[in-house]
Amino acid sequence: MKYYLLLLLFFALNFSFAQAPENYYNSAEGLLGYELKTALKTIIDDVNDHTGQPYHQDQGYGALYTAYDSQNSGDTDHYFENDGTVLDMYSERVNSIDSYTYDHFQNQCGTYLNEGDCYNREHLVPQSTFNSASPMKNDYFHVVPSDGYVNGVRGSYPFGEVSDPDYTSDNGSKRGPNTFSGYTGTVFEPIDEFKGDIARSVLYFAIRYEDEFDSSWKSNGVLAGNPKDFFLGWYIDLLLSWHSNDPVSQREIDRNNNGFQFQGNRNPLIDHPEFASQIWENSSDNQAPTAPLNLQADVITDSSVKLIWEPAQDNIGVDEYIIEQDNVTIQQVLSTNTSYTVTGLSSEILYNFRVYAVDRSGNISEPGETLEVTTLAESNLLIFEDFENCNTNQTDFTKVREISDITWECTSFGENDSQAYQINAYRDGNQVPSLDWLITTDKINFDNYEVERLNFWTSASFGNTRLELLYSSTYDGNGNPSDFEWNQIPNISIPLHPTGNSSLFTFEANTVDISAVSGQVYIAFKYDTTQGENATRWTVDNFLVTGEQLLSNYSFKDKLDVQLYPNPSKKSKVHFDFNKAGLKTIEVYDITGRKLLTTRTHQKKYIENLNQLSKGSYFIKIIQDDNFVVKRLILN
Repeated sequence: MKYYLLLLLFFALNFSFAQAPENYYNSAEGLLGYELKTALKTIIDDVNDHTGQPYHQDQGYGALYTAYDSQNSGDTDHYFENDGTVLDMYSERVNSIDSYTYDHFQNQCGTYLNEGDCYNREHLVPQSTFNSASPMKNDYFHVVPSDGYVNGVRGSYPFGEVSDPDYTSDNGSKRGPNTFSGYTGTVFEPIDEFKGDIARSVLYFAIRYEDEFDSSWKSNGVLAGNPKDFFLGWYIDLLLSWHSNDPVSQREIDRNNNGFQFQGNRNPLIDHPEFASQIWENSSDNQAPTAPLNLQADVITDSSVKLIWEPAQDNIGVDEYIIEQDNVTIQQVLSTNTSYTVTGLSSEILYNFRVYAVDRSGNISEPGETLEVTTLAESNLLIFEDFENCNTNQTDFTKVREISDITWECTSFGENDSQAYQINAYRDGNQVPSLDWLITTDKINFDNYEVERLNFWTSASFGNTRLELLYSSTYDGNGNPSDFEWNQIPNISIPLHPTGNSSLFTFEANTVDISAVSGQVYIAFKYDTTQGENATRWTVDNFLVTGEQLLSNYSFKDKLDVQLYPNPSKKSKVHFDFNKAGLKTIEVYDITGRKLLTTRTHQKKYIENLNQLSKGSYFIKIIQDDNFVVKRLILN
């Protein structure tokens, strides 16, 4: 008899908590917009006990499987086949028999190779978003049972809509490029039957974790820069459309009640679906953001400019930025970006740029200050690498070793004791057979240029190992380079060390004509000691290829000719020889397009001391009358 009474008491207590308690949402009555969102957050928060009702209690990650197994959990199939198996939104076939099923606590992942191998727990808001922190990781309302393989395919991609999938699950869930306006990345689309369920779960997360929102969280293409909106505008629009088109089902009501029993709080959007539009479509915000400040050109080329600016501020949050070019809108970017690269520009043209900020309510800021940018003259630089960042392997060359662990190493024994790459197959008193390559990371397109010229510096000590300079149009950047066809760079033959002793031998290639090379090619230094050569320690530095742009011969009214030398310059003094007298303006820019200095001279022969500049590559713009020319200067 005692057992029977206890059983009745258990069912009575469970039934009493099966629905929202009376007055549960009283403190949210009459509110709209973000005030409503914050009020609901307080009601379902894990520290909210002022109502006297149960509040969110984190039950831990392992307990979720038990919660799924509850009789009326919404995670057991009493709605389609009604077979009592695990209800998985990624595998449930609502109009036919499921291809596979899982019994609760059976076939839990583990590893999986295919769909149907096992089931696990899917975070509808990916764990990577919130750094796998609790209680978010363990929250029943957005962590659902799912086939392990499909869960892995979805990964951390946001939800979206797909017309050209690269993957389709057994029940028709899809992964592929997003077609919903506002985002072009890869997304995952569940079947229509569960879109509203998922939308309400994700929007619940935005309500529940408003206070936990942190700048360290990973956007995954959807996070806004503020806890009020929480998600970016395009994602809110997607979720609201799914919420509207797929109303609350009995399965969701059961799951909401089960979650209340399990962890003590509820999903307000299931109890009151109208809350979603009242929050995100009825914000009373009419305050425009501040203007984006400090608009700058971070990188300028002959055809593009990278714009950067400081984030705008808003009482709720910035949703996007609008970029204008010459008073015409050219792009809108998400608020997570404070930079944009404008492409397709013409060389030597003045452009004007402005940036506006837009908040979630559509309020538009005043424009930031106008930025004037003049694109550079067409560059004649195909590649320049001084190896100053070789200690972090951040160079335009890739090291490839074929038969030993010998490889090119970063050293400070380059030209003028600068950083360089060095190789030596002599180690610990022994000769090591070695076949090593130093190859341009990307192909160089010789078809866009004419009259190409080559410069580089090398040094050698000991031995008689040959260093070859080769090029290949068949190499694809993978595998052993020796499996592909390589040809000798024309007009270059790097000599052997003349004596083979420890004395330092240097060789420089200066403006060597290599215009016989054509097409898109890799260029490589090849070092080979497999034929028994005495190992030479070779060093390579300051590799430069220049060329004249095709169809680029421009006729000035009075031709402006200037010789600039030495270039590359080993010292700080640079000579300018002009073809005519008159006032000349000389401007020096760094490779980002930032002007560093301006000088003027009437002399036909002029020397400029650039000792205030560090080693590197620069643009020199010379202006006389209505003509100007841009040259590239390398300081070593």
